[in-house]
Amino acid sequence: MSRADKIRKAAQRTAGEVREAAKRQRDTQRRERARREFAVGEHRHCSVCWAPIPLDADPPVCSDEECAEKQRKREGSRKRLTVMLYLFPAIAILLVLLQAMGASG
Repeated sequence: MSRADKIRKAAQRTAGEVREAAKRQRDTQRRERARREFAVGEHRHCSVCWAPIPLDADPPVCSDEECAEKQRKREGSRKRLTVMLYLFPAIAILLVLLQAMGASG
């Protein structure tokens, strides 16, 4: 292989590498531009209607009164269920223990 052929091959390889690098850079810039165009500030969503609300909203509902009322009902229902999930097994265990104590005595 002559020197001119070696130089031509090296130039072609370098040109290919430059094309690939330029393509990667264009793709990166395109993705970055698309991300900036659709960027939304940090937020969370209303747990009832899924409207965007600030991160520090507590309870996690929007300013709509219907959403606030639904959230209060859900929270009350959740608390009652939690109490029942602990209370009913405790009563069952107590009844079993009382029956076992009565049978042995």
